[in-house]
Amino acid sequence: MLLSIENYISWRKSNKVIHIRYISGDTAVLSISKNGIDAEAMYINDSSKEYIIEAECWFTIETLGIQTELEDNIHIGKLTVAPDDWKPEPRLNP
Repeated sequence: MLLSIENYISWRKSNKVIHIRYISGDTAVLSISKNGIDAEAMYINDSSKEYIIEAECWFTIETLGIQTELEDNIHIGKLTVAPDDWKPEPRLNP
């Protein structure tokens, strides 16, 4: 998969575990939300590391530069793509 400013992975989740491996290019950022409320972000820039997204976790991937090449298995399961304006948001305390 080749990520660019125009070509990124919007928020989605899969019913299968996803494996991501950095191949080349600029650093990318992977954000994961296990519950649709809280999210954590990590940089993808180490070709010796495999990044794992557990099944049913929301995630997004964007390059932080011009382009990033990744190896992935994103399309092995059933994907649910979030609406364009959706992102994890903390609950408001009453």
